[in-house]
Amino acid sequence: MEIEINECLDSTHTYKYTGCNVSILPKDIEYSKFYKDYIYNNLPCIIRNISSNWECCTTWVKDDTINYDHFIDKYSDLNAPVADCGTIAYNAQTKNDLNVSDYMMYLKTKERDKLLYLKDWHLRRLRPDDNFYEVPVFFGSDWLNEYAQDHQEDDFMFVYIGPSGSWTPLHADVYSSFSWSVNVVGRKKWILFPPGEEEKLKDPLGNLPLMFEDLEFEKVTHFKVIQEKGDAIFVPSGWHHQVSNELDTISINQNWINACNIEEVWKALEKCLLSVEDEIKEFQSTLEFVSQCQLILKSMFGMDFEYFINFICYIAKKRLSELEGNSCVVFNKYVLGKNHIMFDLKKLLKIIDLFNNHLLIVNNSLNIDYKYDTQTIIQQIINKIQ
Repeated sequence: MEIEINECLDSTHTYKYTGCNVSILPKDIEYSKFYKDYIYNNLPCIIRNISSNWECCTTWVKDDTINYDHFIDKYSDLNAPVADCGTIAYNAQTKNDLNVSDYMMYLKTKERDKLLYLKDWHLRRLRPDDNFYEVPVFFGSDWLNEYAQDHQEDDFMFVYIGPSGSWTPLHADVYSSFSWSVNVVGRKKWILFPPGEEEKLKDPLGNLPLMFEDLEFEKVTHFKVIQEKGDAIFVPSGWHHQVSNELDTISINQNWINACNIEEVWKALEKCLLSVEDEIKEFQSTLEFVSQCQLILKSMFGMDFEYFINFICYIAKKRLSELEGNSCVVFNKYVLGKNHIMFDLKKLLKIIDLFNNHLLIVNNSLNIDYKYDTQTIIQQIINKIQ
């Protein structure tokens, strides 16, 4: 299936959040319109009834609740990370691995002395032949999981299973990425904050609360959204959010990056590096300062400058190859149209240029293992987009 953008988009576009809201969309909205109105503008939305043809919507559900016995029968050999919503350490829920059968027995009893939430379960990676869901077309342009799958690295595709009352603390997603989430069964309540509003929630030390409460923060712009069974929610880059399950709920979640938010990812990476440099500034005169900052950056942000440049150059090379007629199928289903590829390349050109003009790169301060020649890629892109 080809996914295409029907008009030329401005690669220097900026976001505007004044007067925004969370739109409710039908599942038959055109891809190009969704891409322009929501992904390109970094605005959240709900898409109704998006998962009716997924296998898991039948096999994982019984009598409109979780089919516990199916999970016990099919996944009893697997463990999954489980968070204890009632035990907080270092401003986060404690988490341990638990056998899937044991977790299902816990859910099945209904008499729970703990509130346990199965989170960030890489079931697609563990069972690659289990086609329990399909990535919706609206989220088909996904550089992050495209790169992860091509390089056989950890993907950003997760299953969440939680009882009524379980919750995820206030946060923004990894890498300042987009995320999408679809409820297979159950109901979630989301509270979302436009970028910048989270600053109003921080304490004097710069820490966010675990959960937002209206009465404590009266002048903070936020949106409350109820996500029902079958609904997809799109959470844009930099939008802090918290989530609670109002019924026993299963959801499929993915984090993703594409041309519309790669600049936000780069800005977030730069910002995190500045924070790291400030944190250990007393060592800035040492020979190891730059390399140590990159090590800390990778541990905090999830990637360093070397990973970032190799990631975006790899995507650029693929898009250039696609323009030459070498088709690339993403998620075994989607192929990008020419306008889509051209927009990707315009944004990639801008980001590679921003990277090359960073002081660390200009001053040759980093020892980077470049897998690609950035100057050659820049020239190749320029030749294609002129």
